[in-house]
Amino acid sequence: MNRFCRNCGCALILAGMLSGCKADQSRPADQAASNPPASTGESGSPTVQVVAKDFGFEAPAKIPAGVTTIHLTNQGSELHQAQLIKLEQGKTLEDLAQAMKNPGPPPAWIKFVGGPNAIPQGKEANATSVLEPGQYAILCFIPGTDGVMHAAKGMVRGLEVTTAAASAASTLPPADVTIKMVDYDYQPSAALTPGRRTILVENAGPQPHELVLLKLAPGKKVEDFGHWAESGMKGPPPAEPIGGVVFLDKGARATFTADLEPGNYGLMCFVPDAKDGKPHLVHGMMKQIKVG
Repeated sequence: MNRFCRNCGCALILAGMLSGCKADQSRPADQAASNPPASTGESGSPTVQVVAKDFGFEAPAKIPAGVTTIHLTNQGSELHQAQLIKLEQGKTLEDLAQAMKNPGPPPAWIKFVGGPNAIPQGKEANATSVLEPGQYAILCFIPGTDGVMHAAKGMVRGLEVTTAAASAASTLPPADVTIKMVDYDYQPSAALTPGRRTILVENAGPQPHELVLLKLAPGKKVEDFGHWAESGMKGPPPAEPIGGVVFLDKGARATFTADLEPGNYGLMCFVPDAKDGKPHLVHGMMKQIKVG
């Protein structure tokens, strides 16, 4: 199984969350001190600034519900992402720690709601979701070159989403293109063209999926990135991850905006399959597209 994907398995995701919860509990001062203010993004929705470092997040402790853009800046030396999960049924990070005492798949009260996908050092990405009130967590489950998932190094942070203001929007911003994710394919509604584009990602499949957007190096194919990940992410990558949307549950939707130059790009899903545990890309969930 692909090494990059194996570390994203559901049990390991939860293990990383548990480690991160303990780290957050031991650093309460950091949680209170790093509250980057929200602003209004180009979509008109509130934008929350999240900074990824090796290995932690700077982010607000509380934000209001509604349509929300997470703007991720990677100040670390490794690839990072900002996966959003919602803890439903009144559950908390402490409940998550208790759930870890029983091995198996994630409990039903964990919901994947997207967030900005992987970017390298010095880059920025964004993703917009409709957030309901409740308890959330932000985490990065990309493994390092040492094979240890970033969340297991403390890269997880609690987030409370409070009641929405009366004026809060509840509809995602208009998109240039819609990409449906199914088992196991990406289905764009139209070809992508150069420029700044807003892309709506919709999970129409029966299990979670993600969209990793890759800018391929000259002469490289989307499959080359999978081989690079499998070999331990050593050496120059054959593509640059430039965002996208992290795990979305069945029926969930999110948008992201990216500056697209003419060239070859890849779409890829590293989510482990519900039946055999193999990453979805092994089942063919990767697509090479041309922009311009």
